[in-house]
Amino acid sequence: MPRGDQLTRQWRLLQRLGHSGGLTIVDAARELGCSVRTVWRDLKVLQEAGFPLFNDPRADGHRDVWQVESSFQQRLPLPLTLPEAVALLVSRQWLAAMGPSAFRPAIASVVDKLRALLGKRALELIDRMADAVGVRAPGGKLLEPAAEHLGTIHAAIAERRSLQLRYYSMSRDAETVRRVDPYHVTWFDGGLYLVGYCHLREAVRIFAVERVRAVEPVEDRFSRPADFDADRYLRDAWGIIQGNLVTVKAAFSPAVARYVRERRWHPSQEARDLPDGRLELILRVADTLEVRRWLMGYGAGVEVLSPPALREELRREAEAVVRLLSASEAAAGQPPTAAERTPPSRKPPASASPRRGLSRAASGSDRRRQSGAGTGRDSA
Repeated sequence: MPRGDQLTRQWRLLQRLGHSGGLTIVDAARELGCSVRTVWRDLKVLQEAGFPLFNDPRADGHRDVWQVESSFQQRLPLPLTLPEAVALLVSRQWLAAMGPSAFRPAIASVVDKLRALLGKRALELIDRMADAVGVRAPGGKLLEPAAEHLGTIHAAIAERRSLQLRYYSMSRDAETVRRVDPYHVTWFDGGLYLVGYCHLREAVRIFAVERVRAVEPVEDRFSRPADFDADRYLRDAWGIIQGNLVTVKAAFSPAVARYVRERRWHPSQEARDLPDGRLELILRVADTLEVRRWLMGYGAGVEVLSPPALREELRREAEAVVRLLSASEAAAGQPPTAAERTPPSRKPPASASPRRGLSRAASGSDRRRQSGAGTGRDSA
């Protein structure tokens, strides 16, 4: 029998054992779709591994009821059930994947206390269950240097106390000192971000925590606007950058479409099948910089239909890639490919004419993004 099947059954048994009234062998066999003998063997493995289980025989001798020892519940540091405690231990690597946090020491302390209540064999079995489900966080930010600030930030949010930040702006390559009323800390794409009112900019801004060079609370307290909702504020962004709301339409090739339609990429997305077999995705996002990077990942498998400025930006990016490859191959003495020898069409889409005005608009958009204008993070 594959070990994965056995671990899955034992995990499901632990979940069912948390219900009041316990679990009968017959009911467990029916729910798991296996024999009574198999359930009995799995329960004995869990018991012998050190899980606090006991068998309560009923008067008829045929309906043994397995339950969790009440003394175990009393020793738990929190009012948890056994399945909840095991689930927390199994998911510890998911919490670790989120990187540093002001809560990480406290979470680690709870996990250590839970592990202290179980024997070595029980912990080995839990570790095998955890190994069956992995977590990968590619591109996670290097947050360790800034982790020391999180306790101060969280305390200031709770106490409604303003902060003085020394913050590094990536786009300006400079540090500024400003006072910020901290509203919320959010986790996105491997990084932590502080949402708060910036007195320097006189507006709500987003600060990447790893770019906070120094932070200290000030005596002033603030009142957060009653109508401010962090989820609503961040909802329109593709990721974290804020800006003007833009409707983006893109058509994905049939080969790519089947992957795209598997996920909910954004709360606003609408999808429809086109007559030529492609998938059209419609998104309403705040700014297009992040969604543009996402679209570029699909290469020739996606065509941007609108807005014209975004279509033009992608065309220029594609031309720049061709020039880069041509230059590097020429330097290496390799002949250019047919695609590189053929200059890309300079004719803009019909909806984008006249070209001169479009080019200036797109270039201005790029300059604003580079300077941070219109974004929630870089404009901080």
